[in-house]
Amino acid sequence: MKETLEITKKEVEQLIELEEESTLLNHFLNVFSRDFRAKGEIKSDRIKLWRQGFWNMTVYPIFILEFNEENHLINITDRLNPIGKIFNVIIFLPLTFFIINHLINDSGFTTNWIFISLLLIFIIGLVLFARMVYNFEKQNQLDKIFELLEIEVDERKIEREWSIKKVITRIFLYPICIGLILLAIFLFFPNDEIILGIGSLSIAGMYLFADIKILLGKKTTGNN
Repeated sequence: MKETLEITKKEVEQLIELEEESTLLNHFLNVFSRDFRAKGEIKSDRIKLWRQGFWNMTVYPIFILEFNEENHLINITDRLNPIGKIFNVIIFLPLTFFIINHLINDSGFTTNWIFISLLLIFIIGLVLFARMVYNFEKQNQLDKIFELLEIEVDERKIEREWSIKKVITRIFLYPICIGLILLAIFLFFPNDEIILGIGSLSIAGMYLFADIKILLGKKTTGNN
């Protein structure tokens, strides 16, 4: 999105319920405060806007809304908040190490290239899965911002939830969700890996909740 819109900076400022700086400390406090108000940092040529999700309380986006000299909105970009980045590192690095270490010690498959390849595919799948969770949360919040600012979206660019691409994505990601839940129940928790267990359940739960919420929302909208 890189075009001048008839949206003024003043209109965007009205979306902010609590003004504060986008710092590591503030986002850390935001995660644990369960404060679901829209927060923002106002600069001369841009506004950073973020809101903690009810279910996805950690991996939420920060939207950067840029303005021209006439204070008209010209661009919207996003990035993962700093606590979300740290959360991903804390979850994925130990998770990767634990799975590889556990399977090598118990199975002795150091020469089994097929199994190693499948393991690498699974880890890559987890990374893509985490990205999907973020994209779901981002799109939900972006749709809400467009609605509040009365920004019209070209319906031709809206992808149907039951398109071939979306169905293939779900066929790929739903088994990963189930795998993460099973890992947490039968591997992490029994081995006292509580953080990994909670992390796995959280990642799977965030995606499933967001996806089902979108599907139910689309169905409700379609029936109205």
